[in-house]
Amino acid sequence: DLPVTFRFSNTNPLGAALAAYMQREFLQQGALAVDGMPETGDNVEASADAAAGALPQQRPLYPLLGMETAWKLDLPKTVLRKAAGPKRLHCFLKRCTELGAISRQEAVSMIPALLLRGGQGLRVLDLCASPGMKTLQLLDMTAERPQANDGASVPTVAAIRGAGAVVSNELDGRRCCMLAHHVLKARNPAGLVIHHNALALPPLGEHGERFDRVLCDVPCSGDGTIRKAPQLLAGWRPNRSSALHQLQVRIACAGAARLAVGGRMVYSTCALSPIENEAVVAALLMRARGALELVDCSQDLPDMPRRPGLESWEVPAGARQAKTAVFLRNPAEAAERGLEVPPSAWPPPASPEASSVGLPAVLTRCWRLYPHLCDSGGFFVAVLQRVADRPLPDDFLPSPAGAPPAETAPNGEAAADATTAAGGGIEGAAEEELPEEAVCKEELPSSQKEAMFAAATASERTQSLVEEALDFYGLEGLPADNFFVRNEGEGRNVYLVSDAVRDVLSASSTAGLRALIGGVRVFDENRFLKSSGCKMRLCQEGVQWLAPLMRRRACPATPSEMMRLLEGTKVPFAELPEASPLREALESLQAQGSVAVVCALPCGRAKLCAAGERGAECLTLFVNQHEMRELRETLQEFFCPPSPAAAAEAV
Repeated sequence: DLPVTFRFSNTNPLGAALAAYMQREFLQQGALAVDGMPETGDNVEASADAAAGALPQQRPLYPLLGMETAWKLDLPKTVLRKAAGPKRLHCFLKRCTELGAISRQEAVSMIPALLLRGGQGLRVLDLCASPGMKTLQLLDMTAERPQANDGASVPTVAAIRGAGAVVSNELDGRRCCMLAHHVLKARNPAGLVIHHNALALPPLGEHGERFDRVLCDVPCSGDGTIRKAPQLLAGWRPNRSSALHQLQVRIACAGAARLAVGGRMVYSTCALSPIENEAVVAALLMRARGALELVDCSQDLPDMPRRPGLESWEVPAGARQAKTAVFLRNPAEAAERGLEVPPSAWPPPASPEASSVGLPAVLTRCWRLYPHLCDSGGFFVAVLQRVADRPLPDDFLPSPAGAPPAETAPNGEAAADATTAAGGGIEGAAEEELPEEAVCKEELPSSQKEAMFAAATASERTQSLVEEALDFYGLEGLPADNFFVRNEGEGRNVYLVSDAVRDVLSASSTAGLRALIGGVRVFDENRFLKSSGCKMRLCQEGVQWLAPLMRRRACPATPSEMMRLLEGTKVPFAELPEASPLREALESLQAQGSVAVVCALPCGRAKLCAAGERGAECLTLFVNQHEMRELRETLQEFFCPPSPAAAAEAV
C-alpha cells in the first residue's frame, strides 16, 4: 500500500485549528501505537509485521516536503482501521475530508504546484486539471490570507480582490464534474472551472490573455501509478508512449503560448517513459528556439529523493497483442515498419540548433521520481520559463490539423483520448489500443449545467439587489464589480470573485467561455422570509469570506450557543442568557433577515462562521443538514468536548 499523504487547506476556516489539534493529539509518544490490536482475522498479518519491526515504531506521522500543511502517515491500512490510536486518527481524517479541511494527495503529485511557485495575485492556468487536487493546492497558494496574531486566517478586502485567479480546465465531461465538485468545496473567490479543449481555449481576458503560471499535467500512459493501480499493468503496451507523444507536445506548446514573459510553466506526467517526458521537453525547447529555458531546480525540496532527466533513450514499438518491445533506432526504421512515429520521439540529434538551447545536457535539470526512492508513485517534472528578450517563433504551435482533445486519466493523473493515437506508433486501429476509461467523452452529464456568468452591474435589477445587500450587511469595502450572476438564474445566486477572475469573466472576448464554477456563492434571493429587511440573504458557502468584513449583522456566539444552533432547531432570543453577546446583538438589530453567526473556537486559532436567519423572536441557521451535522460533531469532538459531569449524565 502507498502511505497516506494529505494536505490541510490554509483557506478553510477550520484548517489551521484542525491541524493544530492533530499535532497536539497524535504526535505524542505512543499516540499511534499498534499495541493491543486484536490478532484475529485480517489483523494477524499486520500484528506479525509490527512484532517483526516492519511497522514504523517512531513517528509514523510526520511533515512532508518541508511544508507546514502537508503530512505523511506511514501505517498500513489494516492497522489504521483496527488499532485504537490509529483508528482515532483515521476517523479524524475522514471528518476533516468531509469538511473540506484536508485533501488526500500523493506526495509526488504535490511537487508540480510547489515548483510552480504560485503566490497571491498571480494568474494561474491548469490546462488538464481533473480530478482537481493540484488545483486545490494552487488555490491555497494563490489565495493565501494574512495571518492574525493567534494564527487564524482573516480575510480582508485586499486579500479577496488580490487573490489572483486559478483557471482550471478539463474537457472530459465526467471528470470536469469531478473537478467542479472539488473546487466547489474549496469555496474560493479565485477559482474558475472551465470546460474546453486545452488546444482551443477561448481568449481568457481582453488584455490579460497571458498567465504568470501554467501547469501542464498532461495526458499520459500512467505507468508510474501501477503501484497504486496495478490493473493498469494488464493494458500496458510498449508503444503506448509513442501514441501519446504528439498530443503531449501539442498541449505543452499550447500551455507555453499562454505564458507571460518571465512566467513559469511546469510540465509533468505520472509516466516514466522518456518519450512522454524528456522527448516532449526537448521538442518544446527546439520549437521555442531560445524563448523557453529549462529551469535548474536542484536546490528545491532537498529532502525529496529524485534522479536527473535522461539525455538519451530508445523508442519501442510493438504489435497490438504483443507486450515485448522492438526498439527503433531512428525514424527511418519506423517508416520501414509502416509506423508513423514522430521524429521528436527520439533524442534530438547533434546540431547547432540543439546546442544553442543546451540539448541534450540541459535535460538533466528535469526530475525523475521513482517509486522505490520516494515511497510513492512514479512522476516526472520539468520547469520551464519564458525568456524576456525572445519572442516565441511564429511556427511554435504545431499544426492544428487533427488536434485532439485533452483529458485526465482514470488513475487520477492522466491518460489520452483514443482519437489522438492514430499515427502514433501503434499498428492498427488506435482506439482499440487504449482502455475504454481513457476515451474522452466531451459531453457533460445532463444534471450538470453550463451557463454564462454576467456581471451583477450589467443588469439594473441585479445591480440594485447587490447594492442593497452591500449596504444592509455593511460591506462597503467590496465593489459591486466583483459580484457576478449566472445569466439563467435572473440573479437569484450571486458570486464573489477576485479581481483577476472578474477580468476574465468581464472581457467581451470570453462570450463563448463555458464555465462551471466561478468564485464563491455569497448571496441568494430570499424567497422564504418575506419580512426580511433585504432581498438577498447570506449563503453558507461564502459567509467565511464576508463575516470578517461585515460592519453590520455579524453576531458573536459562544461555543455552547453555536452547538445549540447546530442542532438545527429555532432558538428563541428569550432562551439565551441575558448577558449573552449573541442575544444582545440579535435584539439590537432593527430588521429581520440574514445574519452571520461567528463563534471563536476555544483553541484561539479559528472562528466558525454560519449563515442564519433572524426572525422576529428566534434565530435559525441557514446551513444544509449534512454540513450542519459535520460542524456540530467537529465542534463537539475536537474543540468543545463535554465536561466529565455532562458526559456521565449523558450515559
